[in-house]
Amino acid sequence: MKKLIFLLLLNCMLLVSQDALDANFKHTNVKSVKERINNAGLLEVQITFYSSVDKKLSYKIEWFDKDGFVIKNTIDKNYKNIRLLAKQEYIIQNIASNKEAKKYKIYIK
Repeated sequence: MKKLIFLLLLNCMLLVSQDALDANFKHTNVKSVKERINNAGLLEVQITFYSSVDKKLSYKIEWFDKDGFVIKNTIDKNYKNIRLLAKQEYIIQNIASNKEAKKYKIYIK
């Protein structure tokens, strides 16, 4: 019973977070997220943003191994700032520093 209540509360928190995200980024769209394994065997991610208005935002990518554990990476630990110009695409590419990286999360604020 405690697990069920926890899951319900967790679900409510996620919904609130999504609403807050939608309010902050109502003019910004992530047009696409692509991934591949490059020739060196590293996971590579490409994110294409599009905004209807000029906007500044920050992002970071966190890499995870096959078991879902975070792969520590001093290069990608801090948020990076970008400026989106109205009605123009902005493409971000990032490569994992470790062949163990199999999954990732993109954080935007």
